[in-house]
Amino acid sequence: MFKSNDILKRQTALKGERKVPVLICITLLFMVHVVAVYWWHRNDDLLFPLIMVAPRSIPPFWHAIFIIMVNDTMVRQAAMAFKCVILMYYKNSRGRNYRKQGQMLTVVEYLLLLYRALLPAPVWYRFFLNKEYGSLFSSLTTGLYLTFKLTSIVEKVQSFFTALKALSRKEVHYGSYATTDQVLASGDLCAICQEKMHAPILLRCKHIFCEDCVSEWFERERTCPLCRALVKPADLKSFGDGSTSLFFQLF
Repeated sequence: MFKSNDILKRQTALKGERKVPVLICITLLFMVHVVAVYWWHRNDDLLFPLIMVAPRSIPPFWHAIFIIMVNDTMVRQAAMAFKCVILMYYKNSRGRNYRKQGQMLTVVEYLLLLYRALLPAPVWYRFFLNKEYGSLFSSLTTGLYLTFKLTSIVEKVQSFFTALKALSRKEVHYGSYATTDQVLASGDLCAICQEKMHAPILLRCKHIFCEDCVSEWFERERTCPLCRALVKPADLKSFGDGSTSLFFQLF
């Protein structure tokens, strides 16, 4: 997962220099890995939780952990393959198209986080309903687990819809598109790339940069590259660099 995440981030950073054949090979490699793992473990009740159905039998504790970890890893690998498709689509992006690519990657990641939060629920639901520990104990543990899970799901749903709303928003939420007069007054030279402005963005601190450059900058920082004024709101973490969360969702 660490290596796959690193590969995807490097391909995202290449922008217009990405090679479609390389992206196709990476996508196929990721998907072959996913299919091979599920084929190898086809008798281990891995597929039912993917569609929110509890395993056929009550799994032992360590087998429950195994099911959850394998599904969590494979779902992330499949999402990485889908992100590669997005990178192919936005291969020659500049300006607002590059920003749209980052927003798309962020939406996919928040949808993935929501789905991953749901994945362990069928497995633990089946596990906690084991009557061998007594009906009262199993009912209490199941109820507590579902209560905590619901709280987590609500938070993930809110983050996903925030990312979706940002995708549908047409204006630049950290500034506005600069007019020709404003660009000429600033010298028509981007301070980041040191080249002629392309799709210039006027930040709220009145500094102007290429949209391509400043969008990439805001993947790492929330301040103006020149005056360090706080520019971009921090209400939602961006995954526009192509990264995928590497933490396991066990519960």
